[in-house]
Amino acid sequence: MSIWIQHILVLSLVVACFAFVLRQAIGTLRGAKSRLGSCCAKGCASAATPQPHPKAAALKPTVYFLPVERLYRRR
Repeated sequence: MSIWIQHILVLSLVVACFAFVLRQAIGTLRGAKSRLGSCCAKGCASAATPQPHPKAAALKPTVYFLPVERLYRRR
C-alpha cells in the first residue's frame, strides 16, 4: 500500500470521527437527545441502580480517623 493512500485513509478516519463528535455536540447544545451529554457526573450506571433504603445506610460500619500521636504506644 502506498504511503499516500495510508495518509489519506488515516486523515479520512480522523475527519469522520471529528465530524461525529461535532454533530453530537451540536445536538446536545440544541437540546436534542444525543450520547454526548446523556450521562451525569456520577456516570451512566448510577442512574439505573436503585438507591438503598435509609436504614441500610445506617448499618454501614463507621470509619474513625485517629491522629498520628494516638498510634504510638504510651510509655
